[in-house]
Amino acid sequence: MDDLATYIIDLTQNAIRAHAKHIQLTMHETDDLLSFMLTDDGCGMDEMTLKKASSPYFTTRTTRKVGLGLSMIDMVAKQTDGSFMLESKPQEGTTLSVSFHHQHIDMPPLGNLGEMVMMIAIHQDVQDFTFIYQKKNQSYKFSLHEMKNMFGSTLHTYSVMDAMIHYINQEITKMRG
Repeated sequence: MDDLATYIIDLTQNAIRAHAKHIQLTMHETDDLLSFMLTDDGCGMDEMTLKKASSPYFTTRTTRKVGLGLSMIDMVAKQTDGSFMLESKPQEGTTLSVSFHHQHIDMPPLGNLGEMVMMIAIHQDVQDFTFIYQKKNQSYKFSLHEMKNMFGSTLHTYSVMDAMIHYINQEITKMRG
């Protein structure tokens, strides 16, 4: 994968497959660290599955024999002297917390966060999605629930999605300086 946004899209697929009704992605940036927390209220994992989940040789999917998303983000976190933590409880959901030293030479580029948000938001199985980006005392929030109320069925049109992508990227760029 080329950038962090692509990793996150891949990881969000786990929440979608776990039948999560609400997915929240919170990204937080400081001078040294970039972290994200991905939470869902999906089916969760038992202790045995949780222990194996970040292994590249484990997957619950029947379409392939490897599961690379969690193992790859764990590897990137370690390569950048960051951290990786996965918590889950059956019938309660899962929380993935990852941090990176974003000035590290092995840190992948951030990628197009606006596209990432809209790709997750328009997925047919996503009922509710919240994205929060924080840096210092500033915060940007995207709420799919609010966008659905505001735009209705036009949210899925190209012109609205394109405008939302540009707006999200503009807000994050302003915060990042």
